[in-house]
Amino acid sequence: MSNIDINKDPEYCFAALKLIEQLFRDGKIPEYMFHNILKDYADIVDESKFIKGNHNQTKEDTI
Repeated sequence: MSNIDINKDPEYCFAALKLIEQLFRDGKIPEYMFHNILKDYADIVDESKFIKGNHNQTKEDTI
């Protein structure tokens, strides 16, 4: 089995962070943990592509 180094592939990193974002939205991980993970990979992905603040807020609520 081979390992995937997400630091070398921004697409894999982005996908992994989107999965972690979904865990945050579902209330499975706390906000501070989600934001700390985002900070760790801020040099690889654009943080503005991820939610900030209330995890119960849907896209329709912001329009």
